[in-house]
Amino acid sequence: MPIWRNSRMTSLYYSMDEAFEIFPCIIKISDEEILVEYEYDGVQQYRGRNNGDGHFELVAPELKGRASLHMFPGSSILEGSWVEGSYRGMWRIELGDE
Repeated sequence: MPIWRNSRMTSLYYSMDEAFEIFPCIIKISDEEILVEYEYDGVQQYRGRNNGDGHFELVAPELKGRASLHMFPGSSILEGSWVEGSYRGMWRIELGDE
């Protein structure tokens, strides 16, 4: 299972004018699933199914979160949107070293 340890996640919040945050993160992608893990008030995890076409639907039950990520074949960028409770936004993840 490929693991990108030095990845970087940029989150943009719809509800805050021009608010964004950058987090280091770890991405794990297997034939069956994707895991996005980052530190924010403890370890947070989004997990979802990998259907093999570069589109992922993820959930984070502890955050009341759900998200999507999309990736072109051969790309090192994942992009999508997320919802956590009443907060909504977009995110972009640059895969780091494998």
